[in-house]
Amino acid sequence: MSRSSTRDALLRQGALLFARHGVADVTTRQLHEAIGARNESALHYHFGGKDGLVEAILRGHLEAVEARRAPLVAAVAADDLTADPRALVHALAAPMDEDLGTELGRAHLRIVARLSYPSLAYRRPFRIVDAPAGLAVVRWLHATLEPLPRPLRLERLAMLRSQLISLFGLRAQLLDESAPGEPPVTGELFFGNLLDMLVAGLTAPASTETLAAIPAE
Repeated sequence: MSRSSTRDALLRQGALLFARHGVADVTTRQLHEAIGARNESALHYHFGGKDGLVEAILRGHLEAVEARRAPLVAAVAADDLTADPRALVHALAAPMDEDLGTELGRAHLRIVARLSYPSLAYRRPFRIVDAPAGLAVVRWLHATLEPLPRPLRLERLAMLRSQLISLFGLRAQLLDESAPGEPPVTGELFFGNLLDMLVAGLTAPASTETLAAIPAE
């Protein structure tokens, strides 16, 4: 196996193993066995170790999502939809939804979900790539929520990110592990309903109780 083939195999098989078993429970030996590598130094040679492999998988995933998101965000701006919450949430979610269509894409979604909880450790790897398209959507959403107090806007945007990561991770797992004869709802229904729920929660009026709980500045 060539060096590039070994590297690509580690990226793919590593993603599949990490998605199924979690990063902590996958050993270096399992990674080498999965790619049929005789040389057990391959992981260290290409990635410096397991942590380096995880970061490379995340980087590739995030770069691919951002590349797919960029034209959607450009279309939102061109169509003057920067104040439309559904169009904005769609631009965030659609590139993730596309990953549900492949085994490797689902593995990436499951890894991101695993690494996001319970410590929200996804914040660090999220910063390993530039994501101008995603950040533009977040800025527009923040402006769209302007009637809400700033602490509440920030909290809702943080919750939106967590919901996207968690729900796509769960959907990916369901697609991978659903029993024969028990298929989940169609992808179209899942995605449409997901957008409905996320937008409804994001734009819901704040209750008197919630507003009263905001600390005074």
